[in-house]
Amino acid sequence: MTLHGEMVFPKLSRFDRNQEPCSLALPLPAGALNNPENFSIWDGDRALPCQTTVTSRWPDQSVRWLYVDFLANLPGLKEKRLSWRLEPSKPPQEGGAAVAVADGAVRLESGVATLHLSSPGDILELRTGLVVDGASERLLGDCHHPFWEDDSGTVWKAVLDQEGWQVVSPGPIHAIVQGRGKHQSEDGRCCFDFQLRLHVYAGKPWFQAEYRLLHAEEEAELLVRRIAWRWQAARLLSSAGQRAVARSNYRTQTRELSGNDGVLEQKIDADWLLFESNEQMPETHYGTFWGDWREPGQFGLCLTVFQAQQNYPKALRVGADFLEADLYPASAAPLVWRQGIARTQRLLLYPHAGDLPLADANIRSLQYQMPDRPVLPASCYQQADVLENVWMNTSYQPLEAYLIQLADRRLRAYGMLHWGDAPDMDYTTQGRGRGKFVWCNNEYDMPHAAMLMYARNGERRMLDYLLVAGEHQMDVDVCHYSPNPHRQGAQLIHSADHVSGGATPSHQWVEGLLDLYHVTANRDALETALGIGENLLLQLQQPSLQQPGGSSARETGWALRSLLALYRETGEQRWLAESKKIVQQFHVWQEEFGAWLSPYTNHTLIRVPFMIAVAASSLMRYYWLTNDAAVGELVVKAMDDLLAHTLGHDGRFFYKELPSLQQRGAGLYVLESLAYAWDLTRDAKYIRAGMPQLLATLAAAPNYGSGAKSEQENAVIWDRGASPKAFAMYSMPLLMFGRAAVEAGLLADDSASGNA
Repeated sequence: MTLHGEMVFPKLSRFDRNQEPCSLALPLPAGALNNPENFSIWDGDRALPCQTTVTSRWPDQSVRWLYVDFLANLPGLKEKRLSWRLEPSKPPQEGGAAVAVADGAVRLESGVATLHLSSPGDILELRTGLVVDGASERLLGDCHHPFWEDDSGTVWKAVLDQEGWQVVSPGPIHAIVQGRGKHQSEDGRCCFDFQLRLHVYAGKPWFQAEYRLLHAEEEAELLVRRIAWRWQAARLLSSAGQRAVARSNYRTQTRELSGNDGVLEQKIDADWLLFESNEQMPETHYGTFWGDWREPGQFGLCLTVFQAQQNYPKALRVGADFLEADLYPASAAPLVWRQGIARTQRLLLYPHAGDLPLADANIRSLQYQMPDRPVLPASCYQQADVLENVWMNTSYQPLEAYLIQLADRRLRAYGMLHWGDAPDMDYTTQGRGRGKFVWCNNEYDMPHAAMLMYARNGERRMLDYLLVAGEHQMDVDVCHYSPNPHRQGAQLIHSADHVSGGATPSHQWVEGLLDLYHVTANRDALETALGIGENLLLQLQQPSLQQPGGSSARETGWALRSLLALYRETGEQRWLAESKKIVQQFHVWQEEFGAWLSPYTNHTLIRVPFMIAVAASSLMRYYWLTNDAAVGELVVKAMDDLLAHTLGHDGRFFYKELPSLQQRGAGLYVLESLAYAWDLTRDAKYIRAGMPQLLATLAAAPNYGSGAKSEQENAVIWDRGASPKAFAMYSMPLLMFGRAAVEAGLLADDSASGNA
């Protein structure tokens, strides 16, 4: 049983980071840890202050995933290795991050700074204070507050609901509070829900704000002219006052203004993105974007917008007594915000002494954009058994290279509602968007594909791909409000404007959202996944999905995969009970028709290999949970049927079983289900049957794209290759089949030269 392990912080900043707030998402085998207090992180022989949150448990209630906040000393220009142990250490230091409540007032404290929060029912206002000489607090008399404007110019201010602030984490390393409410106009009307989550870290003067807006109104669309976060200073700058704005990719470009005349402005728009060169993977880092206001000898504030370029348009304005971050500036065309869409924007609020060098503010801003993240060895995930068995005893370089190219070289879209997703050009050219882009909506679970890659190779950007895609899926791709119960909580199918499509069981994924929850401890991800599950339970009541052969095998097959993931996560029997119904339906389906035939034309029932393979792969997940031998036999019979009826003379599978549809286009999901037939039987015929498709796929280079950028539909499209769908669709089948082919002795490093 694993009792200890190591993590490594790769070399990042050239500066030392002392007591840097860090986090770790640790997977653990069943039975290894029951009490999270029996956990510690060590720097050599010194235990580090840390706090733990259990995000998932095994059926025996031992910890499956542990999220850990801790403080570490990280050296400049060097990697850093730390260890973890399943043993207690001394308690964290006193005077850390905390939520203080007194006489109904709530404030966040770090020991060196405070954030005073507005009361329930009041306009949302946050006031900062700094601790002077480690003793008394000095209130700055300033005020933060967010708001938005509609197309008529009406200003809607955030008003905290009567429930007030909820403590998400009490500290002592990382304290979090959360409030919800509505935006109100001066005449008392309400429009747009919001959620504000605030973070503070022990010993640090900065705060992170996560401002989430949600269209939960009856209108199908709302026009948003402006979204802003305003910081109002308590006094005007003197003639000695200083202001600065900055943006960067390689090196930070800073503009400064002295005195108290005029307004200093900076923006990021489509033109800036189109004509700026940037070679970095933008999920990990593009640059930074900050504004600073300071009175020498007194105090100041630096405000950074997280991933501003990626979530363009953005603007900063610094006046004599204010600093505004336009999360959507009025200079852009009004934003069409459709019903059910949410979007989260992040800011770093850094109150500081008036003599803090701008260079120091810039370094902290850059650190915020690209924080240090520890990497665990692949063996940690493998031994914990928290992911699918994608571990190869011998790495096959052509397969690894192909997957990395698919992950990296793919279409991307910049834009506040688009970042984390991209259009699929095949769907678009087919006319499915009626002349508009058809957005992937993270089809085939792009976040989970990224999680598997990260667990296997430990390359930082793979984790960032999960974070960005998962947060987009959580906010934009899922319908958070609708009067139609079949849309409420559902992940919507690939469509124009992200949300013009409907909901169907075959296009709703939760595994990547659960990954996102485990690696961030953000309960929004878990709640979104559970909401998808509720929608699936409703969708599955449709008559066509209640009868064998009433739909394609993919419909209930994908639903089964998501329901089983929710059962693994929560242990709630209702997810398993619905899964059992689907499994029984597949039994009856095969007995009645001899195969999982799907309706096509009015006079045909046909085999669709990739849809059958999806169903078989989901049934295999049921087998992993229950060890039901009859389900294993079901999977093997389905693969035998495909080999007998849908395999072409060239060794590749048909698209569909009709004379008019026997072009080779079954995709790669058949490879995944063939791997499972090998797992169940150890018969190499299943691997031999898939080898032609595997080698043909690896021999064809991925679409690398032109690299050109263009502005279309309020997005900047970066043509780096195929849509994210390709990586999400290919990764699991290639990893599973590659692993099985290595086990069967049919794939080795010399196979690229024809010796497989």
